[in-house]
Amino acid sequence: MGDLKIVYPKVSIIWLNYNSLKIISLVLRSLESIVELDYPRDRYELIIVDNGSTDGSFEKIRGYIERRESIKKKIIRLEHNLGFAGGNNIGFKARDSDSRYILLLNNDAIILQDALKTLVEYAENHDDTTGLQGVVLKYGSRFIDSAGGFVNEFLTSYPLGSYREYPWILRKPVYISYADGSCSLYKTRHILDCVGEKLFIEEFFGYADDNVLGLMMWSCGYKIISVPEVVAYHVRGLTFGRRGSILPIYLGERNRLALSIISNTRYKSIIPIHVLRNITTLLARERLSRSSRIGVRALADGVRLGEKLKRKGLFIDIYKAPIIRISLKDLGLFFTTRRAVEKYFENWAVKNINLLTIDQ
Repeated sequence: MGDLKIVYPKVSIIWLNYNSLKIISLVLRSLESIVELDYPRDRYELIIVDNGSTDGSFEKIRGYIERRESIKKKIIRLEHNLGFAGGNNIGFKARDSDSRYILLLNNDAIILQDALKTLVEYAENHDDTTGLQGVVLKYGSRFIDSAGGFVNEFLTSYPLGSYREYPWILRKPVYISYADGSCSLYKTRHILDCVGEKLFIEEFFGYADDNVLGLMMWSCGYKIISVPEVVAYHVRGLTFGRRGSILPIYLGERNRLALSIISNTRYKSIIPIHVLRNITTLLARERLSRSSRIGVRALADGVRLGEKLKRKGLFIDIYKAPIIRISLKDLGLFFTTRRAVEKYFENWAVKNINLLTIDQ
């Protein structure tokens, strides 16, 4: 009897670029890691979406990948920057019709050779799992960048294990609120069933996109998990907003307020106050002025966006997901220091890790 041939499901890898010339060596290494994947060449495709780059990075990327004839690729150049949300949505629509999975990979992330097999094999054996990620380490280290994310009732996020040395408390797969967008896998049919012909809410542009997708999938009855296997290395913060930029702060807080309007968090009346406080604190830390003006704009735009999405019928039941519940006695903590809040999240993870663990 001959060897049984394994038929691997088709995967579309979506990879975004935007004005990355300053980190082009890392970006090209990211592409090379995709080419080097230990996965049948005819069972995955690379979809490159350039968000209207003007610095020459697109030309270098196109020239580099076109010389790699062993891999199937699609190269899409947009006229304007549609952000992380819009760019990935374009990539999703461009996927092969028979792609069973979508893999998101940031252009400042290096995927390991066996990572795709690891993620796909786990997903294939868990029918109710729609999204998953492995452990992403900080580039060149053994410290965790993300092992999955959790959302609390204030709708802020906590990356599990961030800055902890791998494996920390990661021994078995665990349920998470969302899979980090730097390297994550999704079942196409579940996305279509729950969200439609897109991955993200395009109006969010960037920030509060991967976490919102996770909450939406949980709200639809699907599960998101993290497996304790290292799958990638990542240099966080290189591809969206330079240090000292107001844009990431504005988008993060605007989108959080909009999310509160289309969700059922019990603290939605307090979140606008927390948004103002966060903007003031973050801008002061970055030594940026105009905090009051940016804060008012984020509030106004967040309410406007949230009401627009609400009129479209969008609603997310966050309590179907494994979220961090905040007791009334702990509310004041979230108006103190960033370090105190991070410690609160870390203690929560250590305390609840057994409840989140998946029995295999």
